[in-house]
Amino acid sequence: MVLYGYTIGEDRDGNASNGKQLDVYRFLIPSGPGGSITPTRVGTVNLPANATTADLEGLGTNPITGRVGAVNEARVTGATTPIDPTVTVVNNVDQPFAPATTSPTRTGSDRRFGFESGADFNRSALYNISGNPNPANGPVGSSLYKITTATPGVISLVDSFGPATTAAQRQGTQPTNSQFADGLAIDNLNPGNTRALASDFRTNDGDGNQLYKVDLLTGQLSAPIALRTASGQALNLNADSGLSFTNFGSQRLIGWAETGAVYEITGYQDELAASGLGLGSAGGANGAGFATATLLGNVNLPNAVSGVVDYEGFTIVNE
Repeated sequence: MVLYGYTIGEDRDGNASNGKQLDVYRFLIPSGPGGSITPTRVGTVNLPANATTADLEGLGTNPITGRVGAVNEARVTGATTPIDPTVTVVNNVDQPFAPATTSPTRTGSDRRFGFESGADFNRSALYNISGNPNPANGPVGSSLYKITTATPGVISLVDSFGPATTAAQRQGTQPTNSQFADGLAIDNLNPGNTRALASDFRTNDGDGNQLYKVDLLTGQLSAPIALRTASGQALNLNADSGLSFTNFGSQRLIGWAETGAVYEITGYQDELAASGLGLGSAGGANGAGFATATLLGNVNLPNAVSGVVDYEGFTIVNE
């Protein structure tokens, strides 16, 4: 069995009149640092020109079927488009490539908050974290959503911690968490309601690069787990992120930047072992509240380094 990473790009040519062409790539997950990584294009998701939020930023691997599903972002950054006009889920974008599109209905008035999205599966449900890192576009923060895997499925806000959910939070104009995150990894190897992490590789939200523990039952994020390089310096990226557990054998946590950079994250074990959303003890792998990000290499994706095409979704499949 081989571990493959999957990612999906934005509309390849930016020509709205001919629809949206989103290319899916896969690549081998390195066992250690090794420099350049060569990807293979698996297929292209074709979405219509009127799909206002066509970027499939959240990728997750269903642990039951082994297939990859993608969920779109909530809103186009900096645009005046309505919040979450359509929730789009595209299934089977891995190999063998056989995409099928559904549009889940909302629970009541629930609409997703933010502009950036991450996703992952927990057994039979797809979870989506959606956030805004840019104070120029409104409140900074994020919210967690659950999407049932029936066809077409139902999306609902997960918010059962702290004060009662407000109308603004249900309508997507305010976040439920003040911390921004846009990558999501759920531990299906050692399941439990706190065995999930979210990532933030942005600095324009006013803080550094971080992880958060996620409670899938309540939607709450923990205090930040700061990301450091192997030399002990703060990781200082300003990019949209993806996050995925390997969920096979000796479990690994892999982080992703939209430019194609792949990181292995270690030292989070003590954080996940802490009860609830606590951050462990000072005797943990890296001390409470810290984890280490080691660059494994850069995936040579078309137009990624220049930023012409961003590759924001990320997941891992054991094939």
